[in-house]
Amino acid sequence: MIPFDILMKTLVAGLLASLACGLGALPLAIRRLDPARHTGIGYGLAGGLMFAASVYNLILPGLTLQSHLMAFADVWPVVAGILLGSAFLWMVEHFVDEDHFQGQSLKSWGGKAGILIFIAMFVHSIPEGIAVGVGYTSDAVYGNRLGDYIAVAIGIHNIPEGLAVAIPLRSAGASINKCFWAAFLTSLPQPVAAVPAAIMSWLFQPLMPVLMGFAAGAMIFVVLLEIIPEALESEKPVKIAWAFIFGFCLMLMVQVLL
Repeated sequence: MIPFDILMKTLVAGLLASLACGLGALPLAIRRLDPARHTGIGYGLAGGLMFAASVYNLILPGLTLQSHLMAFADVWPVVAGILLGSAFLWMVEHFVDEDHFQGQSLKSWGGKAGILIFIAMFVHSIPEGIAVGVGYTSDAVYGNRLGDYIAVAIGIHNIPEGLAVAIPLRSAGASINKCFWAAFLTSLPQPVAAVPAAIMSWLFQPLMPVLMGFAAGAMIFVVLLEIIPEALESEKPVKIAWAFIFGFCLMLMVQVLL
């Protein structure tokens, strides 16, 4: 039985990580960083952030989750997750169009690309929340403070991820307040998933490679299907390429600092 104080720490850690995601929207309050004036560059930056998060926060940890040595057998659960996540977003993409949403409502969320980014980042928060819960279970058993480390790492990662969520909204003219809450909501699965994962870590831990691959596949699919094509509609390819590289490097530096 998991102690009550561990469950409370798990819930609070998940909520703080969600709050960190909301904080990622705050830099857009600076006028010089307003992506509404440079929509394509903003989308390119968001694409780089999401792609790097997919690789370094989801795929690589998923490959080495069972052991520190990356074995060929460890690849298949992650690959299966990537394919399932891509298929999921492909089906969602067919649903998210003007026939199912009011035109103004769709536009206020940054169009189809903005909604798909929101969904992809929402999905991506689920395995992160499970990781927090499983980490605190390990902490309760072994006293290794793994839960604290995972929660802090995810919270820091969430800041640039929140920026990626906020960019299409800000480009569509949304207020900073709306951008903050939208980014916060994409990470709400973290505290919601963390507590059940702590209680039933024996069930969730073996599923983590597939879940992490699923989230990565969903994010990469959105980057390739919507974000980059959307960016290329308003800016030259070379500018989009540099914005993407800058976003990728920004997330990479966050990863290395941890």
